[in-house]
Amino acid sequence: MIEISNAFDSSIFQDGGIEGVLFDIDDTLVDLRSAAIDAFLVMVSDLLEGVTADQQRTVAQDFADDGAGAYERYMAGEISFLGQRQLRLNRAFELVHREPLSTDAYLQWAEKYESLVKESWKPFDDVQAHLSALTTRGIPYGAVSNNVEAYQRMKLERSGLSGFAVVIGSDTAGAPKPDPAPFLAGCAQLQTAPARTLYVGDNPVNDVLGANNAGLVAVFLDRESKHSTVSTLEELTALLGKSIVVREHP
Repeated sequence: MIEISNAFDSSIFQDGGIEGVLFDIDDTLVDLRSAAIDAFLVMVSDLLEGVTADQQRTVAQDFADDGAGAYERYMAGEISFLGQRQLRLNRAFELVHREPLSTDAYLQWAEKYESLVKESWKPFDDVQAHLSALTTRGIPYGAVSNNVEAYQRMKLERSGLSGFAVVIGSDTAGAPKPDPAPFLAGCAQLQTAPARTLYVGDNPVNDVLGANNAGLVAVFLDRESKHSTVSTLEELTALLGKSIVVREHP
């Protein structure tokens, strides 16, 4: 696990400024964790009868945080998307000593869960203002995600974030983060040099280390404020205000 410095170095914005910004999507722009927890709790209310509300929330958080480590297996091509979600659900049931659902029951559960979680997608409160500030300054922005492009475009649209012309998925880039390919594909579509492109994400390895290794300027967005870095996009807007290179477009 990469160690994040407790001191955020704003000097990375100097020497010419930032020409473009790329974002992670899940839990950086869109509050996926809250949506997953809320949908999970609705879907297990009848299945976990007798399990206390506190216990249900604990396993909901484990499900949302992927305590099973299933998503990395999905990204490695070992299991399907539905398969990784099933492993996470099975672990949740095991944590409260319940038998997992049968395959047929799980498929029905997964369909209903997917519908519920989509209804719960929403951006964090600071996202729209930050994107508006970038637009005002003429700075292009896009997203680089470890999920398929079409699904993430739909997620952004349903969350009210329709201004993303550039969205790179692990399928379109040919590799997931932290591989350099998706970061460089994002820069190519933004038409910005990697060294002058900011990448903002919430994962120390996939986002921070991956973007740095690809030659981008990486910022760890720590919304839980466990590290003294950047905890809101409002803070990032202020940092960028004096360093962005305003680009003229024909």
